[in-house]
Amino acid sequence: MGIPQTGGTTMSELLKGFVFAALLPLGQAMAWQAPVRVSPNLSVVPLSDENVSVVAEANASGAPKPARSSTQETINQAGLDLRHVEESVRSGAARLLGKYPSPASAAYLTFALDDRIVRVRRAAIVSLAELYLNGFYIYEKPLVEKILSKLGDPDVEVRREVSALIPRLSIGLFRSSFEIVEINGRRVARAAPATLRADLMEIARKAFFDPDAIVRQNILKYHYALRLPLSAQVLDRLLSDPDLGVLLTALNRVPSSTPSETVVRRVEKLSRHPDVGVRKKVVSVARDSNRRHPGYRAILRKMTMDEEPAVLSMAAVELARLGEKIDPKVIQAVGDYLLGVAGASTQVMTILYAVSAFGDEAIEIYRELTEHTSSKIRTIAWQRLLTFDNGWGRPDVWLPALADRDKTVRRAVVANLSARSRNFDLKTMEQLVSSDFVDVRTFAASSLYTARQDAVEEVAFDLLIDEDTGVRAQTIRALASRRSPGWLKIMSNSLLDEEYVIKRAALDGLLGDPVQGVKTLRKFVSEHPTDSITPLALAELKSRGITQ
Repeated sequence: MGIPQTGGTTMSELLKGFVFAALLPLGQAMAWQAPVRVSPNLSVVPLSDENVSVVAEANASGAPKPARSSTQETINQAGLDLRHVEESVRSGAARLLGKYPSPASAAYLTFALDDRIVRVRRAAIVSLAELYLNGFYIYEKPLVEKILSKLGDPDVEVRREVSALIPRLSIGLFRSSFEIVEINGRRVARAAPATLRADLMEIARKAFFDPDAIVRQNILKYHYALRLPLSAQVLDRLLSDPDLGVLLTALNRVPSSTPSETVVRRVEKLSRHPDVGVRKKVVSVARDSNRRHPGYRAILRKMTMDEEPAVLSMAAVELARLGEKIDPKVIQAVGDYLLGVAGASTQVMTILYAVSAFGDEAIEIYRELTEHTSSKIRTIAWQRLLTFDNGWGRPDVWLPALADRDKTVRRAVVANLSARSRNFDLKTMEQLVSSDFVDVRTFAASSLYTARQDAVEEVAFDLLIDEDTGVRAQTIRALASRRSPGWLKIMSNSLLDEEYVIKRAALDGLLGDPVQGVKTLRKFVSEHPTDSITPLALAELKSRGITQ
């Protein structure tokens, strides 16, 4: 890639300048003016409205304004300050450069990583991280390699920051480039292989065993970004790490690692780890690694005997998903666990859905869970229960769900029923109509579209006099759609209802029949010219080419 320009100075010139400056005598390097310091004896007058007016007048009279440094001048001065004899000045300059994203800032900060004072190096790496986080990426490979080399810095804070930056550094490390080679006497350009320098590769390998847990965890997370292989020997060692964060991260790497007997034995040992979180992670790792090595399924079998119900349940459902027959006692333990949980956590929901893998044995678990204290669990339990043995087609099975105290449960069941055939008989419709819940009675009204005729004739009147306006309106629309016996009279009477919503439903129903319905509507508007619905009725008739 080309060398970026920086205020008229090329990056290569800038890098050469650092080398030259490093050879300057200290006195010459200090030739610039030191920052002005405010005397502690100087009294500062706070600005008031009067003072502001005086300043404004002075400016208006042509008084000279203080000179402001350009961004490039600020960056260059900070670069000079990075060679100041006082470490406070150098660290301050390093912090400042993080606020000015530019190739020059990146170059200055990178060379500041070699400062002998830890405080300065920390400030430099924090500012480099700030540049990256603000969207300024460094593509100059020598600079990026310099940053990565600090993965071996003596200071732990520097190493932590560098290890966290690995995903971003990889862009500059492995960016496509070209090289000129001679082939059959001809010079040609070809893509240069993107590889990590041998010394940097060694530094990265050592980071797996860094004294600091955060560095170890980060290199485990991001080793792929450095194209750094994770051997079975290294993984095995990290699977015994005393830090839980490192240990859990190492477990995450098991499914994508090369199958190894050593690693399988280590994971099996971790299945008995005293920390419940580790054992839960082992379950998911064994599940994801099952196809790569048969030993992982054996681990899952052992974990169905775990003393922790959550771990036992996770292992059992995963084995069932793999097609294994689960001991009835284990299935009962899973059911007891779900019945005893307080709420629907992600873990609980995963197990709850997976219970279906038990087959017929899952029916009783779901049936018991329809009485759970959590409405979310009850909802899923009802949905799963009704899926078994064509429960959706059996009103005797799903009707109890519509008596649930929580509307969300009832709504979920109704939504599934609405998507299915609803040729309900009289007994079913009567139970729906007699419900204490408005949403259930509304569902009954919408079911009039497809219910058996005898059921419609029996329950329609009860729905027409329902206390809820929405139920009555839905009933009117359904009866109009079916052209039930006496529907024209029902529509005419509904046009006189006190509720405008009912009037509008009846109007729509009559307009749906271009012959008898329209005739009935024309008669109504003639007899009731001042009714509130008449203007709309006339407009609707006119839009259809019918004048009164």
